[in-house]
Amino acid sequence: MTGSRTPRPSALLTTLLTLALAAVLPAVAGSPAEAARPDGHPGHQGGCVKPVFDEPVVAGIARTTMPKRFRTAMESNGSRGAVLAAAARSDRTLWLDTCGKAFYVDPAASRAEKQAATATVSGPQATAAATALVPLTDTFTLQSRPGANRTIWLDFKGGTFTGTAWNGSYGSTITAEPYSSSDPVDTSFSDAELLEIQKAWQVVAEDYAPFDVNVVLADPGTAALDRTSSSDLQYGARAVITNGGPIYTSCGCGGIAYVNVFNHSGSSHLYYQPAWVFSAGTGKTGKNMGEAASHEIGHNFGLSHDATATTSYYAGASPWAPIMGVAYSQPVSQFSAGEYSGASTTQDDLAIIATGAPLRADDHGDTTGAATLMTGASPTVDGVITTRADVDAFRFTGAGATSVTVNPAAGLPDLDVQLTVLDATGATVAVVDPASARVTSSQASGLGASWSGTLPAGGATYTVLVDGVGTGDPLVAGKYSDYGSLGNYQVQVATGTVTATDPLAATGSDPAHAVVGTAWSATPVSATGGVAPYTWSASGLPGGLGVDPGTGTLSGTPTTAGTSNVTVTVTDAAGATAQVTVAVVVDPAPVAPVDVPDQVVSDAQVANTLSRQLTALGGDGTYAWSVTSGSLPGGLTLSSAGVLSGTPTNPGSYAFGVAVDSAGMQDTAVVSVDVAPAPLVFATSSTLPNASTRKSYSTTVSVTGGQAAFLWSLTSGTLPPGLNLGSVAGRSATISGQPTKRGTWSFTLKVVDGNGTTVSRTFKIAVK
Repeated sequence: MTGSRTPRPSALLTTLLTLALAAVLPAVAGSPAEAARPDGHPGHQGGCVKPVFDEPVVAGIARTTMPKRFRTAMESNGSRGAVLAAAARSDRTLWLDTCGKAFYVDPAASRAEKQAATATVSGPQATAAATALVPLTDTFTLQSRPGANRTIWLDFKGGTFTGTAWNGSYGSTITAEPYSSSDPVDTSFSDAELLEIQKAWQVVAEDYAPFDVNVVLADPGTAALDRTSSSDLQYGARAVITNGGPIYTSCGCGGIAYVNVFNHSGSSHLYYQPAWVFSAGTGKTGKNMGEAASHEIGHNFGLSHDATATTSYYAGASPWAPIMGVAYSQPVSQFSAGEYSGASTTQDDLAIIATGAPLRADDHGDTTGAATLMTGASPTVDGVITTRADVDAFRFTGAGATSVTVNPAAGLPDLDVQLTVLDATGATVAVVDPASARVTSSQASGLGASWSGTLPAGGATYTVLVDGVGTGDPLVAGKYSDYGSLGNYQVQVATGTVTATDPLAATGSDPAHAVVGTAWSATPVSATGGVAPYTWSASGLPGGLGVDPGTGTLSGTPTTAGTSNVTVTVTDAAGATAQVTVAVVVDPAPVAPVDVPDQVVSDAQVANTLSRQLTALGGDGTYAWSVTSGSLPGGLTLSSAGVLSGTPTNPGSYAFGVAVDSAGMQDTAVVSVDVAPAPLVFATSSTLPNASTRKSYSTTVSVTGGQAAFLWSLTSGTLPPGLNLGSVAGRSATISGQPTKRGTWSFTLKVVDGNGTTVSRTFKIAVK
C-alpha cells in the first residue's frame, strides 16, 4: 500500500522537527526528514482558506519560533486553545497542521508494554478473560448502548479514505489494512483475532460507559456519525484500528487524532476523522488496542495528555494509570482530573467528554426509599455508576443463608466497587471494599465485593448500596480517588427465600369538572402496594393539562371544552404497573356580557392616514361593528371588525353611535373623533422673484393648512426700500411697490392661524 507524500520540510524546520520527535517517536526507516514527519500532514483543503503554517509543525516549536502564527493557531482551536497553548510548552507530541488545527502524535508502546499485555491470566479471572462476550461469529453485533444519539465506531476492517484532513499528506486516497495478528491480512478474521477485537471493544465500552454513547464494531452508517448542522444531535466519531498504512509508515507511532473535533458540525465533522490506532505500534492485544482507541477518541472530545513536569505521558503506578496518559501496563485505567502527584494537567476529563456525549440518566435510586426491588429466588440486576456521587440502592426480603455479590463488568473495568448492606432500620450491617491490586497488566483483583450472612427464618428486609470508590489519597503513587471509578456492574442476591410486598394496585374516580381558561388541579387516581416510590404518567389528557410524575396530580389550564378519557398509569420502583381510566370533563368558559365603552379618537388630522382598532370587551371575543347614528368624518370608514380608517378631509369634532354584536349579545356606544387641520406650512419658497429699481414689483407669499383667520407680520429684517407688505388677513400676503435701491434684502415673516399655531420663514429679494 502506498500514499503520496507532501514535499519535505525546509532544512531548518526538518532539523527542529527531528529533534522534537526524537524523544517521543520511534525510529522510522528513511531519511531524517521522513522520520520526523508526523502521522498527519493535512493540507488546508476543506479546513481553512488561508494556511497558518507552510507544513505541520510541533506546537512547542511554533510557540518559540513563530509566536504570531502560534497565537493565530490557538485561536483557531476555539475553547481548548488556552489549554493547548499551555500543553505546547512541554508536550512535544502536540502538533499543529497547516491550518493551525491541533492533533496529537502518540508514541508506540514499548516492547515491555506489548509483552505485558500478552501475559497469561491465572486464577478465577482466567476463564472470563479468555471467554468471548458473544459467539465469535456475532462479534460485530456488539453494541454498548443501542439507541443512543452519540456513536463511537471501532473500525477493525480498514478501507480507503478520501476527502479528510489526513489526505493532504498521504495522497487523495489512503488505504488502511484491516487489523490482523496473523496472515492472511483480510477481514476473514481468525477466532483469535475476533477474541482480541471483542476485548478491545470491551475496554472502550467500559471507559465510556457513564456516557450516553453507543460503542459499536459494525459500520453504523453515515447518519450516525456525521453532524450536518449544530441542530443535528445524532453524530459520533470513528477510530480505525489498522495494522498500518502510509501514516504508520511515516510515523511509527501508536495513534494519532485531532483535538476537540467531536462536536464540529457541517463539512468539518467528518473532515477531521477518523482517529487512528496502529496495532503495529500498540501491539496486537485487545487490551492495548482498546486503551489506545479510548485515548485517541479522548483527543477527539478535546482531552489533552495527563502529564507531569518530566513526561508528556504519565504512566501511573501499580495498579492504576490515567487513560489520557499511558495505560498499557496497568489493569485499572480511568479518566482523570489530574489528582496524582506532580500533575501538570488538571483537566476535568469527564466534564469535557460530557460536552459531546452527555452522561447517562441515573438508572437506580440512590436512597433506601428509592431502592430498586429485587425479587425471585436468585435475583440479578444490572446497573451503571455514572458519577462519583452516584450510589445505587437495591432492596430485597429474604431468609436463611444469604449472599450479595457485586461484580464490575468483565474484562478491564474502570469501576472499583464498595458494597454497603443496611438492615430494615437503616443501620449498617457491613461495608465491603476489598483492596485492589495488580495481577497482570490486564487483570486486577479486589474490584468487586461480596457479603454473606444468615437472615431470620421469618424473613428480613435489607438494602444494598453500590458505590464506585477509590483506594486512598491519589497523591500517593498507585492510589486513586473515586473520580473515574465508574461503569457497569451486576448485583446478585442468593438467599433461601425472597419475598415481595403486596402487588401494586391503583383505584380512581372521575374528578370535578374543569373549565376552559381556568386553572384546575385534581388527583383522581391513588396507588397501594408495590414498591415505593411510584412514578406516574397519563395519556389522553385534554389540551393544557399535564401530570406530575411524582404525585399523579393532573393540573393546568384547559384550552378546549369536551370530555376526555384519561388513562393514568402508575409504575413502582420494581417496574410493576397499574392503570385506571377516568373521565375528565372540561366545561366551556362562561361568556361575559358585551361591553363597549364610549371612545375618543383625538389624533386624527386632515390629510394624514388613520387606522384605529376600536375596543370591545366580553362576548366570545369575536365582534361585529356597525354605525347606528351620526356621521363619520369625511374620508373615514368603520369596518365590521371595528377598525376606523381612512384619510380625513375636513377638520372638526364629530360623534357617531355604534353597535357591537357578539355571542348573541349587543352593546352600544358613542365614538368621538377630533380631526385636526392639516399642519400650517409656508407654500412659498424662501427665495422670492428678483426685482428691478424703479419698476413695479408684486409677488405673493402663501401658507397651506392650519385653521382659518390668519395674521401676518414682519418680525425681523427689512423689505427692499419702496416695497410694502399688504393683504395680510388671509392665507396669502402680497409684497408690492417700486424698489428704489439695489441690493439683496432678507426679512422674516410670521403667520399665526386661528388656533394660535405659528409658522415663520426668512425670505430674500434681490433688487437689480
